[in-house]
Amino acid sequence: MATYQTTSPTSLADELACVTKAGAVAQNNITGSTTGKIYILEADNTLNTDFGIYLNIADASSATAGTTNPHFRFFIPKGRKTSFIWGDGHTYSAGVSLWVTTDKATASTSGPTNNVVIKMVVTA
Repeated sequence: MATYQTTSPTSLADELACVTKAGAVAQNNITGSTTGKIYILEADNTLNTDFGIYLNIADASSATAGTTNPHFRFFIPKGRKTSFIWGDGHTYSAGVSLWVTTDKATASTSGPTNNVVIKMVVTA
């Protein structure tokens, strides 16, 4: 078995950003800063057992659902919790804004029936 030891580990991130009621209205600049990195994202869609949702994330301090073109769009299956990890972090330069829809179209403003919880581990 191979092992190694690090005497001085470096910090992965310094903030947990949570949105407890994500829906079709954009939650703007959830990190409270304009620059940083996203390392881990968790989307909890367990309350919506009838349909999957689309998590839209924009590198923007302000976004408008149905108008802003997201930089990322993730599908979260119905009744599931899903995580995404960026080992080296994904850099954002203008802030992190997000919204959730039930349709993948950029122009969609149809939100889920129940709240979706989004958690991100970031540097801010």
